[in-house]
Amino acid sequence: MFFSAPFISAALMALSAVEAVPPVPANGLTERATCSAGYYPNNRGRCTLCPAGNYCPDGQSLSQCGTGQYQPKNGTTTVCPNCPAGTYQPNLGQASCIPAPKGGYVLNSGASSYNEASGGAFTSFRGQNRTCLTCCGYAAVGNGNTNATRCPTGTFAYPGSGSGCFSGQNPGCTVPANCTQLADGTCPAGTSDH
Repeated sequence: MFFSAPFISAALMALSAVEAVPPVPANGLTERATCSAGYYPNNRGRCTLCPAGNYCPDGQSLSQCGTGQYQPKNGTTTVCPNCPAGTYQPNLGQASCIPAPKGGYVLNSGASSYNEASGGAFTSFRGQNRTCLTCCGYAAVGNGNTNATRCPTGTFAYPGSGSGCFSGQNPGCTVPANCTQLADGTCPAGTSDH
């Protein structure tokens, strides 16, 4: 019987995730394995590599990352880091964080949810840690706005307007040609909300 190289490689990878343990005693009772840090004893009495989304500080327990935390590496012994600003994680035991969606943001690290941009503000890209206020002559009505809408001719809006555009002429602020957020999160001049 011959085995293919991919099969042998997969078998070796699986074996490398299990640490050797003492044999089962003659009385048939399984003893709890003594594992190295970065491993934990599984229900068969064998030491298993601590999976991503968890940490195993003492070789005796597997601890899940909390909400707002993540751990991308296997075999970790230290507490999971917080998700950085601009990202969040609502679930336990996760290997990565979720970028805030367009129209949303996460101001601080360690968040388990994101906030929607409020009226008068917007975010055009995923993973933002702040919102941009609308420019003079632009509005963003409601929550979760992904861009600012230019007011039609004969109407105006003050900077940060979440109430829409009003009839009449602009009362003195300068209306830029566009009001857009850059991919790096930079807001138009004078419009940063956070």
